[in-house]
This record gives sequence, structure tokens and C-alpha cells, in this order.
Amino acid sequence: MGGGDVMIHVSLEPDRLVAGREERLVLIFANIGDSACTNVVFKVDLPPGFLLLGGRNLVEIARILPGRQHAHELIVEPRQPGEFAVASSNFSYRDESDVTCRVADFRVPVSVRTAGPVTAPPEILGIACSGRELVLGEWGVLTVSVRNLTPAPVSDITVTVMDGEVRTDAPGTAIPVLDGGDMTRLSFPVLAVAGGRHVPVTIRTSYQVPDRLGPARRQARADRFQVVVGPAQEAAAARARGGPPQTILYLTAGPVDLEMLRSNEELRNVKERLQLGRYRGRFRLEPYLAVRLADIGQALADHEPQIVHFSGHGDRSGAIYVEDVTGYSEPVTPDGLGALFGEYAHSIGCVIVNACHSMRLAEAMAEHIDHVVAMRSEIGDEAAIVFSVGFYQGLFAGRPVPEAFRLGCALLRAKQTARPEYRTPVLLGRHHR
Repeated sequence: MGGGDVMIHVSLEPDRLVAGREERLVLIFANIGDSACTNVVFKVDLPPGFLLLGGRNLVEIARILPGRQHAHELIVEPRQPGEFAVASSNFSYRDESDVTCRVADFRVPVSVRTAGPVTAPPEILGIACSGRELVLGEWGVLTVSVRNLTPAPVSDITVTVMDGEVRTDAPGTAIPVLDGGDMTRLSFPVLAVAGGRHVPVTIRTSYQVPDRLGPARRQARADRFQVVVGPAQEAAAARARGGPPQTILYLTAGPVDLEMLRSNEELRNVKERLQLGRYRGRFRLEPYLAVRLADIGQALADHEPQIVHFSGHGDRSGAIYVEDVTGYSEPVTPDGLGALFGEYAHSIGCVIVNACHSMRLAEAMAEHIDHVVAMRSEIGDEAAIVFSVGFYQGLFAGRPVPEAFRLGCALLRAKQTARPEYRTPVLLGRHHR
């Protein structure tokens, strides 16, 4: 890894795979610094000949506390044996001073061997995840049982619940020694941030292999389980509407060569409005940070969202700026982006372009989309955030888009320091001609 004092360390488990076999690959993001890191973005560049069968190759983590870890799972199939490296052309995060840190030339080795008769290593520990049904948005207890499957003592065991759809503020729990055949149960305080009957939980264990089972060495593994999170608020809301929650695709871009915006604060405010909203179960927020043009196309294809929000820079030509592979600005033409969004007009009902001078882009999108929110001219950070808060307060309270738009403008007008810009937002679209 390049750079100076890197706070986010990334490792792979396992680092040895078999050619021609579907393999589970887990990326472990560990904060080795003394303070929290936010807005972690990691684009996974798999080696040539590796097929991505499952999981997203763009990792986005809102926050990793010091000493904590986050797991991201991929399903891959390496086609040929050899020595390879998993790399990342876009790896960045924000430190405690809210400064963007970029890690250049990230690479971690992975070995691929040929398939053949291989003696499977003995199972050392049996891990199980149990406990009562968790409640969406509330703290509960997750029980993890650890059983020694060997007749020999296993020592120096550490069990960690990885942050994901179920989060915890507890560090890994240590078990000094577990005698042969013994079992122990551990309790972790957890916060479920996704609802459903099959919410994934990743448990990471590391331990010292007993001498009598082979050469003494430290072993680590990550196991995935599913838990029930209820009451199923999202499902209940979906049944009431006769359909699934609406997906809000939230895109941000902050190229390093342009003025730093407070897009992350805007996103935090929108998340808070969603948590407080009366009809929060009707919406699902999918944030994509530090987006490139290809990321937008992929996100549209993957999610087919009903609402798309872009927060970033725009110029007088109507172009918005995304990031290139090095993190610098790359303009996107309004006509081209309007045509791209038009291909998803069957699902998209509303687009919010919270960027300066986005009227021309809005006009291009309004040919296809029912509701498009844009900015007539320049808009300051504070005004952009205030408008978003008011708009989403209305939306998450069940108001239709035109009413939510008026609420955003009204809140902007009421804010003394942002009042001069309350006429900057504009609502266009097929229903507003």
C-alpha cells in the first residue's frame, strides 16, 4: 500500500483459492488508527481471469470506528492457477479532520492453485449465530456460540461481529482457551439497520491451531449467517402499498481538483430524515460515494431506482462533474446523461440534481422523467443542505413530490442565512409543463 500513515488496512480471507471453483472471498476493512474514518470507498479490481459471480465490486462504508472492522463479501471464480493480486484503483476515506485520504497502488496478493485431490484441513471451531428476533432500528443482543470440535485445547480465540446490515460498537471478544469438546456462548450488542427474514451477519474468528493438529500457526476465517430482523416494517409497508420499498439512489462526487462540498453532511441529514420519517418503511436509501460515470450506469442497472439524487458540482454549460479513475473531475454532458436516465424512465419517477447550474440537465431529463428538481444558478452548500432536508421531510412524511418540493423551498426561505437562494430550486418534468 502506498502513502504515509494509512488508517484503513484491507486484507483478504482466504488468500488461497482453487482454479475453476466458486469461491467466497471476504475483504476485511480494519481501522488501525486512533479515530473514526468515514466515507470509505473501495473499488475492487479483480485480477484477469477472475469472474465476479456475486457481491458488489464497489465497497462503500459510512463509518469505521477505531479498532473496528468491516467485512465485504464477494463470490468469485478464478479460471487459471498462479499468483495474482487484488487491486483497487479508487480507495479513499475521510479522516477525523474530514480530509479525504487516498491510497494509491493498493494491491494484496492471492494465490490460485489447480483443482485436485486435496485433503481438507480439519475443522477446529464450530460457529453458530442465534438469539431472539432483532428489531429494526433498535439495539438488541446477538448470541454467538463457539464450540471446539477437536480433542485438543484451542487458545487465543477472538470472535468479532463485522459491521454490515447488523452493526455493533463492541470490539472482538477474546477467549483465552477452549478445551476439547467444550462450548461457550458470547453476547454482542447489535443494531439492525436492515429488515427482513434473511439479513446477513458475518462473524470473524481467529485462533491458534493446536500443535497436535499440525504446525503451530494462527488461523482466521469469516462465517456468514442469516438472522431475522422484525417487526418487518419494510415488508408491512410494502404489503400496504402492494409493492416493495422505493429505492433512492443517492450519488455524490467530490473531485479532488474542485472545491470541497459538504455532500457527506447532506447525506447524513437525509439519512436522519429517513429514520425520523413517518413512512420510512416505504423507502430504501442506496448511497454511492465518489462516483464515476460507469458507476452511475451500473447503479441504475443494479437497482432500477424510483428516485435518484445527485449531490456535487455543475457548471454553466449544464454539465455535472463525476470523478475519473484518479479522483479528478470529469464532466458529463447533460444530453448524454439525460438519454441514459431516459433508458430507466420505466422505474425512475423523480430526479434531484443538487448541483449548480443544473437547469439544462434537468430539461434534458424532463423529456423522460415525471419530476426533475434542479438549480437555476449557483447554490451554496448551506442552502443545498437545507433544501434537501425540507424536501425529504415532506417525502418521508408521505407527501407527493410537488408538495415535498414546496416544503424544501419553504424551509430554505425560512432559513435567514439561506433565504436569498430560496428561488434557486426549480421543478420540471413531464407533469410540470
